[in-house]
Amino acid sequence: MDIFEKHKDLDNVFNIENFKYKNIIYCQQTDIVIHWVHHLTSDKKLYSVSDKHIIYYSEKFDLYFFYSTFEDYNDIIINLKELTKQENYVHFLVCDFRGGNEILNYFEENDLHNFDFSIVNHMGEVIFDTKPKNLIYLNKLKYYFSCSDVLSIKKFGSEIAEIQKTNKFILDYKYSLLYFYSKLGLNNIKTGEHIINNENRLNKVFLYTKVKSGSQREILINMIKNNSRIKTKEFDTEDWFWNYANYNNNHISFLIDYNICKFNLVMETQPLTKEKNNLSRFMTEKTLKSFLVPTPSYVALQEEIYRDLSNYGFHFLNKEFGDYDFSNYERFCNFLLNSNDKEIDEMFVKNYSYSKLNKLKLEEYIYSDKVEEIKLLTNKQ
Repeated sequence: MDIFEKHKDLDNVFNIENFKYKNIIYCQQTDIVIHWVHHLTSDKKLYSVSDKHIIYYSEKFDLYFFYSTFEDYNDIIINLKELTKQENYVHFLVCDFRGGNEILNYFEENDLHNFDFSIVNHMGEVIFDTKPKNLIYLNKLKYYFSCSDVLSIKKFGSEIAEIQKTNKFILDYKYSLLYFYSKLGLNNIKTGEHIINNENRLNKVFLYTKVKSGSQREILINMIKNNSRIKTKEFDTEDWFWNYANYNNNHISFLIDYNICKFNLVMETQPLTKEKNNLSRFMTEKTLKSFLVPTPSYVALQEEIYRDLSNYGFHFLNKEFGDYDFSNYERFCNFLLNSNDKEIDEMFVKNYSYSKLNKLKLEEYIYSDKVEEIKLLTNKQ
C-alpha cells in the first residue's frame, strides 16, 4: 500500500484555490534536504497527501511543509507560481549536490512574488563556492545553511569563501547530525536511555582502522595502532565488496563493535592536526555514532568542533586529558601505554555515566524546535 492509498481518508484535502496567506517551506521529497527540513520541528502533523505533495502542518509555528513529488523542475515552478499567486509566502530549500542547478538558475533569472530560496549543506563534505553549487552567481540566494566551511576556489581552497563572511551564511556544525541520523536509519533506534549493557567489556580501546594512505588519520592511527590496549577491526575484501553493494548498512555494525571494549577511539574524516588547522571544519557520522553508544569515546576531531559540541553538552573522553589540542591526543596515547587494568577500569567508571547521557543529548537536539532557523525561513527574525 503506497502512502497515498494509506492516507486518502485524511480530513484535510489540499485545494490550492482555498490555500491563501500561509507560510510554506517547500522542497522535493527526493532531495536529501528533507533530512534537515523534517527535523525543523517535531510538532508537525500529516496534513494532506496527494500525487503532487506530502504536506505537514506545524500548529506551533503556523507553518506548512510541502514535500513535492514532482520530478520535472518545470512542474515545480508551475506549482510554486500557483502557491505564490494565492498570496502564500514560500521558501524553497535545496541541497541536492548532484542536480538542482536548473531550478536555481530559474530563480536567479526570474522574480517570483512572495518567494525566497535557500541552500542547505548538512552533509559533512568539503565544499567550495563554485561546486557543487556555484554560489558566486546566486545573488538572490536568501540563506546558505551550512554544517561546514565553504572554501574559496580562487584561493585554492586555503581560505573561506566570501559568502561565509556575509549575513546569508548560517553556520552550525550540528546540522550534519540531522542528516546522518535519518540518512543511516538511526532514527529507528528507540529513544531514551540505553538498554545496551555489556558487563564483560575488554580492558581495551576499540578502533576501526580503515584509512587512506598518507592521510592525517593514518598518522594518528599509526601513533597508537601497535599499543597492546588497542583492539582493531580491519577493513577487508568482504567489507570492500559490501561497501559498494550496500553502503548504508555497513554502518550498523558500530552498535555492536562500539560496546565491546571499555573505550572507543573514533577518527573523524577531518581529524585533529598538530599544525594549525587549514582544513574545512565539519563532522560526519563518525561522531554521531559515538553519541549513540554508552561507551566512553575519544573522538579525534577538529578543535573548533570539539569545543562547540562540548559547550552544547556532549561528553568526550578527550576531556580527561586537559586542554584539547594535539598534545591532548599524545597524553591519551601515553595513558593507554602506561596504565594498568585497574587504572583503565577507574577511567571507564568515571566516564561511563556521563557518556550514557550523550544519546539523550543527541535526541534532545534532533527533536528540538529549530526556532532561529524557522524565524529566518519565515521572515520573522
